[in-house]
Amino acid sequence: MTSIGLIGTAVNPLLRGGPAPELAALFPDVSLNAFPLRVPAFPYTPLEQAMQALGHAEAALRAAEAGCDALVIDSVGDYGLAAMRAMLPVPAIGSGEAGLAEAAEGGRSFGIVTVWPQSMNFILYERLQACGVLGLCIGIANVGSDADAESLAGPDGYLAQVRAGQQDIRARVQAAITRLAAQGAAAVMLGCTCMSGMAATIAAASPLPVINPLAAGVRTALAAPPVARAPQLREGRPALLRAMVDAVAGQTAEDCPVCVA
Repeated sequence: MTSIGLIGTAVNPLLRGGPAPELAALFPDVSLNAFPLRVPAFPYTPLEQAMQALGHAEAALRAAEAGCDALVIDSVGDYGLAAMRAMLPVPAIGSGEAGLAEAAEGGRSFGIVTVWPQSMNFILYERLQACGVLGLCIGIANVGSDADAESLAGPDGYLAQVRAGQQDIRARVQAAITRLAAQGAAAVMLGCTCMSGMAATIAAASPLPVINPLAAGVRTALAAPPVARAPQLREGRPALLRAMVDAVAGQTAEDCPVCVA
């Protein structure tokens, strides 16, 4: 059985069936394994994104050492992807990169619907630019507000509502897809891997193909060829990376367990 490491996925001891259970039916012969982050900084700005790149790289190192056949970053931001590819002997896939590739397949126009507020769109624009598909994206629809983002954690928090596919949030996502279709989108990508749990329900009611970036990442990882030549790191670099992450791992985690754990 192929083992895929989900990098940045929080471990929920109350969740049966392992991480991302909504993907189990799509990939029945795949073992999905969570490797949480130990850098407790929400990526509000490029500074925290740089911190997250190190945190994701360290989690990916643990996953590779645990024997995973390939790695998928559980974030559309693809934090640390370049570092992973520069240091690991297994394929590393970004959910953002994979999702955008599927959304733009054949040069089609597409839109993005995200549960995050407009203030977080810089993460998506960076990925659109880096993946060379900015010109195909007709727009980003934000169904969340800054007020939503202020109350993320807890059983009644915004993130729990997103993961549970709360009816009001699903309705807002569906309405946004309808607007994007009217504007000429031929497909829609969900703008956060935290929307994976509602992806099938959204897709079933959508007039357009809906791309779940986390599922796209797993598909891409399964199709990826083995790394031809394992990178040769300078002596002591993995230990230095671990030491850097160890230095902050005990700090209080900020709100979003999708991006930090």
